[in-house]
Amino acid sequence: MRTVRVLTNETCNHRCSFCDTRRPHERASVAGAAALTAALTQARVFAEVVLTGGEPSLRGDLPAIVAAAGRSGAKVVLETNGVGIDDARAYALANAGLAIARLHVPAIERHAAVTGDAEGLGRLRTAASALQRAGVVVEAAVPIAAPTLPELGGLAQAIRTQLPAVTRLWARVVMRSPDDGAVAEAPDAIAGLEALAEDARRAAMPLQLDPSGFLPPCLLRRPDRLAHAYALGPGQPARDHERRIAACASCAIADRCVGVPAPWRSHAEQHARPIADERLRRRLSQVESVERQIARELVTDELWRRSDGRTVAARIVRIGFACNQACAFCFVSTHLPAAPRDAVAAAIDDIAGRGGVLVLSGGEPTLDPGLLDWVRRGKAGGALEVELQSNATRIDDALAQALVDAGLDSAFISLHGASADTSDAVTVAPGTFAATCAGLDALARLHDRLRLRINFVVCRRNHHEFPAFVALVHARWPHAAITVSFVAPSTDLVPRTPAMVPRYAEIMPALREGLDRARALGLEVGGFDSMCGIPLCLLPPGELARYPDGGRGLAELPAGIDGGEFVKPDACRRCVLERRCFGLRRGYAELHGTDELVPIDADA
Repeated sequence: MRTVRVLTNETCNHRCSFCDTRRPHERASVAGAAALTAALTQARVFAEVVLTGGEPSLRGDLPAIVAAAGRSGAKVVLETNGVGIDDARAYALANAGLAIARLHVPAIERHAAVTGDAEGLGRLRTAASALQRAGVVVEAAVPIAAPTLPELGGLAQAIRTQLPAVTRLWARVVMRSPDDGAVAEAPDAIAGLEALAEDARRAAMPLQLDPSGFLPPCLLRRPDRLAHAYALGPGQPARDHERRIAACASCAIADRCVGVPAPWRSHAEQHARPIADERLRRRLSQVESVERQIARELVTDELWRRSDGRTVAARIVRIGFACNQACAFCFVSTHLPAAPRDAVAAAIDDIAGRGGVLVLSGGEPTLDPGLLDWVRRGKAGGALEVELQSNATRIDDALAQALVDAGLDSAFISLHGASADTSDAVTVAPGTFAATCAGLDALARLHDRLRLRINFVVCRRNHHEFPAFVALVHARWPHAAITVSFVAPSTDLVPRTPAMVPRYAEIMPALREGLDRARALGLEVGGFDSMCGIPLCLLPPGELARYPDGGRGLAELPAGIDGGEFVKPDACRRCVLERRCFGLRRGYAELHGTDELVPIDADA
């Protein structure tokens, strides 16, 4: 999310020694009407506007400023110590459009000593309760500085008790201050942040790291314990107060980390440990907060195209994100906690009520003990079809029977190799090839009541096994159909490297051989026309002819259905199937170019 911070003023009624913005008097160049109007006008292009100071609640016109900040539809956040907020003020701010109030909580027991305000904690409690009653989300901003270190190991639980309205912590490491003694030494600040994070975990309090006080994960002793606090996306702009060091060159998150704080450069050069673990890289790769990332990934709406040219609305609902495999090409944030149950229910009810196809997915959906209830809910709600996407490692005869009895119509099972060596290497889960095969056996025994498709995601590690995979499916699950998917560099979770994503030309020999074998054996193979397929012009000879009217019978794709993920170079625009083919994934084009595309003309 694009965020901008706007200073409303520079004076404050607290005297925190580590503050680097407080001034004794306001400057017209910052807090004057013209300056503030100009700042708010420039902020209109941002999705989130954070109003900060000084102390913004000292301004009598704060509700008007909130309204102006949100005029373009931006989410408005207020950073405040809460001293000037009672019920009347809270409702005025809420009515003006305030979404989040981020209360400054440097301490609980030592609040007066840190802020210089003997009544500050009581007024902070009043503000938190008033804002909550007014419908404003209440969060707590926790500075990591020398004066705040003593309480950090128990602060989250103290906030949970003393300020129950608070829903989240925002930790900011103070790097600069007029009082050098107020800035914690790097080892102490790191230890303080980690102590706060562990206490937040005990208090079940979500914790986010404020980008304005960024601490790179390479300096943490256990970055895996704080991965949830980061929201790192690729292409982070360079900042004045961060520096690159030698260790950055070998770090797996160098494309999304701004570097080390300039004051900590010496410490970082001695102690930084570059991130190398792929699973940790994935956990650190978020474009937004945990809650926003969950909301972003919970649902994927699609348009399924039938062989007769008709279309049907389909929705993938990720009932959980956890998975017992770790495929490197997975574009789902499998480290996320499950979405709230009411959000899952609402997503299911919506597609079922529209008579569309409900696809229950994950992560691995069989890890959810409520899976059968979700199947029943979708079927009872009117879903045209209910499908399960799974790796089937946990499916036995009893669960397969229960799923069918609950109303499951089809199962889409991922198996990414014809041998245990290859499949287990792709899934990074030794022993799961055998478990998936056993799950497929159980599902296949119900072939008279359940449609079964087996998904093979083609990547560099496994593409050579596709002919053997076809032979395996025919020998063991002859009633199943095969779906061919191509590894999708669709999000920054997926390594965008030739080691993961081969060129189409490289996979074609094995793909042709496997398709010829499938046709000879009478196996159905499909999936090429989906978003996870391949450009239709690259299908092997004769394969396109299996689509209605050589592909021209496919329904046209609505504009914008791909969300901008695909590109269509000149070759696509000269192709008779241009409106029926997704084109080339943007990530693939950036990696391998577009020269493989061969437009199909009207006479082909």
